[in-house]
Amino acid sequence: GIYTMVFAKTLVIGVLCLTIAACSTSELAPLVLEGHDLHGSLVTRDLGEGPIRHVPRDVIEGNPYLSDDSEFVEAIARSGSQGQLGGKGISFALYALYDAECELGFYGLEAASQADADRLEDALRGVWAYNVDLGRAQVHRGELVLLVVWHDGVSLECWEAVNSGVAERLVAP
Repeated sequence: GIYTMVFAKTLVIGVLCLTIAACSTSELAPLVLEGHDLHGSLVTRDLGEGPIRHVPRDVIEGNPYLSDDSEFVEAIARSGSQGQLGGKGISFALYALYDAECELGFYGLEAASQADADRLEDALRGVWAYNVDLGRAQVHRGELVLLVVWHDGVSLECWEAVNSGVAERLVAP
């Protein structure tokens, strides 16, 4: 009866608090942003509308989404590295997708150690070098955080604003 309902509500609140506490301890937390926080033309994508680029829909619970769930971490590591990385040495992952005139997205990885961060950075910079040269991607590095920001044709002004905002939120190694 009433005790079961109270217990169930208490349990749900407890789980939510633990989830929020876990996410707030991630160095990726400052990058959990709505589109308008990055640039006035960006809208946070409703993931119920259309395909999700290179990421299995069943591992994403929201947008933007930050989690230490092993399936999610593995999926984002694989997607963000074009299949070259797995979840090894990664504590948290972030995925975000925005719309403006075209798509813009984040693949964020928080390494478990400095050595893991160095390894991940080398891999990501290698994978994304071609797109970086084309001006379609940028790899950012904070202390233990690596973030790939990519787009499919947003304006130069939007692209520069997003990358500037991301750089301000990251702590350099």
